[in-house]
Amino acid sequence: MKKNVGITDRIIRFVFMDLLLGMSLWGMNVPAWFTNFSFILSIYLIITIIFGYSPLYHIFDFSTKEDKIKAD
Repeated sequence: MKKNVGITDRIIRFVFMDLLLGMSLWGMNVPAWFTNFSFILSIYLIITIIFGYSPLYHIFDFSTKEDKIKAD
């Protein structure tokens, strides 16, 4: 499992996850289906933040992780 989520992507995911959890846990007057969906999506975002790996990025062969270039 090769990491494919960069630092900037993790920060953006964290902010988005925080907003989704806020809406789902404190009920910002949204429908029940959206509350459930946002909670499940925030769990996915937490897992991708912790491990630095996104299965969707892997499927589409995409990466936001910066590769370090060695200058000799």
